[in-house]
Amino acid sequence: MKLSFLLTLVVAAAAQQTIDVTSKTAAISAAKAAMGPLQQFYAGNTRGNGAWIEQYDDGHWLIQWHETGLYFDLFYKYMQYSSDYSRLPFVDKEMQITVGSNGDFLDGMNPTVEIAGRWNDDIGWWALATMTAAETFGKDGIIARNNLLTGYNPTYLSVTNTTFHQIWMDWDTKTCGGGIYWSRIRTGSNADLKSTITNVQELELGARLFALTGNADYKAKFDIIYAWLKSTGIIDSNYLVHDGVRDGGCTVSKEIYSYHTGELMAALAVMYQATKTQTYLDEAHKVFAAVRTYFVTASTNVLDIEPSCAAGVNCKSPTGYYWAIYKGFANLYVATTDNAIKSSIAKIVQSSALVNFKGCDSNWYCIRNLPVGTGFTMQNGTNPRDQFETVAILNTLAIINGAPPTLAVPGGGSAQSTPTSSKSAAFSIVSALGSLAATAAGWFFI
Repeated sequence: MKLSFLLTLVVAAAAQQTIDVTSKTAAISAAKAAMGPLQQFYAGNTRGNGAWIEQYDDGHWLIQWHETGLYFDLFYKYMQYSSDYSRLPFVDKEMQITVGSNGDFLDGMNPTVEIAGRWNDDIGWWALATMTAAETFGKDGIIARNNLLTGYNPTYLSVTNTTFHQIWMDWDTKTCGGGIYWSRIRTGSNADLKSTITNVQELELGARLFALTGNADYKAKFDIIYAWLKSTGIIDSNYLVHDGVRDGGCTVSKEIYSYHTGELMAALAVMYQATKTQTYLDEAHKVFAAVRTYFVTASTNVLDIEPSCAAGVNCKSPTGYYWAIYKGFANLYVATTDNAIKSSIAKIVQSSALVNFKGCDSNWYCIRNLPVGTGFTMQNGTNPRDQFETVAILNTLAIINGAPPTLAVPGGGSAQSTPTSSKSAAFSIVSALGSLAATAAGWFFI
C-alpha cells in the first residue's frame, strides 16, 4: 500500500472516524476520547491489587504485571501535555495500592515478591510511570493527593528514586565486565541473564532523574551502563540492540526487540536535553537510523517490523506493540536539532497512525475482537492492548505536532497543588555537573 503525504493528512476509520494527523489540536482531542476505551475494561479485569489480572483462574493470560506499569504511564504522559487531569484519581488510586506503605514496587523488598516474578525490568516499567508523574507534578508531587493516608502518599520522585537504586543493586562487575541482572535472585531460570531491557530502562530512569534533580550520580551511572552496552557488543556496529549476555561465556544473545531500541533512543535523547553534550544526540541519531532501517518498511514509512518475531517465535500473540519506540520517537523529535530527522520521525509516526487507526470507531475505541483463546487477551478474545498502542501513537502525535510535554523545572517545588501551573513552566536544561570519561570500544563521553 502506498501512502502519499499531502499538506494535510487525514485518516478515515470505521464508523466515520477521521483525524488530521498533522494537527496538535486533533491529536489532543483524539487522545482525550481514547482515554475512555483505555480505561473501559480495567475495573472488570483487576483483583483490587492495583494492576490488571495477569492470569485468569483457568490459566489464560491477559495483561502481565509489568504492562500495567506501561499502561499507567500512558495516562500520566497524556496529562503531561494535555492539562486534562480528569483520570488522575483513577490512576493514582491504583498506583497507591501498588506502592503500598513501603514506597516501592517490591513491598519493601519482600523476598517472596522478588522471587515470585517482580524482576528488575518489571519494576522498571512502573518506575518509568512514576517518573512521568514526577516530571508532570514536580519533585514534591505525591501519589493520590485526593486520598491522604498516613504512610501511603509518597512522592512520585521518591518511589522512582528508590526503584532506580533497587535496580542498581543488581549491577555486577564479577562477570562480563558489568551489567544489571534481569532477575533479582541468582538461582533458577534466567538468573544468569544480564538483560538489555533492564539496563536500558535504568539508562532512561537515570537520564530523567538527572534532568529533574541535577544529581550527578545519575549521569555517572548512565555513562557506566552505556559504555558497558557498547563494549559487550549488545549495541552492535549497526546500532542494533541485542537481548543481553549470560554469565559463563558472556556471549551476546542476538534477539532484537523494539522495546530495547525504543528505551535506548528515549534515554539518549533525554540525556542530550539535560546536558547539551553532542555525543548523546549523535548516538541517539544512530539508534534512530537503525530503527528506520530494521523496524520500518521503507516503501510505506510504517513501523511494522519486529526483527525477531518474523516467525512468531519468542513473542506474544498478538504481536506488534511498539510503545517504547513511539516514546523514543517523541523524545528524539523534541531533542534533535536536525530538521531532516524531525521530518523523518514525523513521516513514520503519521504513516503508522494512518494504518493503526483504521480499526478505530467514532468514539476512538480501537480494540479488536480476536478469536476466543487468543493469548494475552480477555477470555472472549477482546484485546485491550490495541488501545495501549492507539494512545501511545496519539501521545507521540500530539508531541510532534507541537504539544511537547513541559517538564517540571529542576530544583523547583511541587506543581501538584495547581497542576496546570506545570504546563506553563519552561523546561530548563540542566548543566552537566561533572564529566565522566567512559571508554567502550574506542568510544568516549567528553
